[in-house]
Amino acid sequence: MTIVAMKITNIAIKNFRLLADVSLSLEERTTVVVGRNNSGKTSLTELFRRLLDLGERPKFRLEDFSLSSHEAFWSAYQASQRNEAEPIVRAALPWIEAAITIKYDPAAPNIGALSDFVVDLNPDCTLALLVIRYELEPGGIEALFKELVADPAAAIEIQRKTFFREIRERIPKLFSVSLIARDPNDASNTRLLEWSSIRALLHGGFINAQRGLDDETNRNRNVLGAILESLFKTASSTS
Repeated sequence: MTIVAMKITNIAIKNFRLLADVSLSLEERTTVVVGRNNSGKTSLTELFRRLLDLGERPKFRLEDFSLSSHEAFWSAYQASQRNEAEPIVRAALPWIEAAITIKYDPAAPNIGALSDFVVDLNPDCTLALLVIRYELEPGGIEALFKELVADPAAAIEIQRKTFFREIRERIPKLFSVSLIARDPNDASNTRLLEWSSIRALLHGGFINAQRGLDDETNRNRNVLGAILESLFKTASSTS
């Protein structure tokens, strides 16, 4: 078996829940993500849980878009009502994106499943960039915004309430996920790939959150909590 030297060096996420625009650099061996409640840790885990689900392409809803993205939906709708050109309306629409940068060893005789994601022609480039993007399908603007607001003369609050109620039902039907290999040095150089390509490349597992680390009644059942507590006690006694 040939062992391919490669590692994820950066993960950039846009418009997913609390992660409106985040770039995370990974350490050589282990990366620990620490933060307060509602800082985006669960959002990061949930995104990769969906991406690594071997069942099918990930699915998203309006609630998965960051709050700032909700306003972008409204702005795009208003642009369509002004009969702006389709490229302008589409550019105003938000999308969910995860861009994963992978560094590989150029001396390796075979880079395996990563080869599909290497689209550059620069022999000095040792990076591959894969992009997962959830966006409106081509030609879907008319269907997305058709007859969304029944009474344009109604108060703006009523219009917005109707708008978001209707668009919530339309997003899963009109948006889709695509997997793209992008040249790290030329964003215009891309290749659209089958979803099976990412399944062959990325694998992972998850340990669900453990609660009640300081609760006596949970300690016997909370194996991970007991391990962490033991490590903390050991570190404290040797410091």
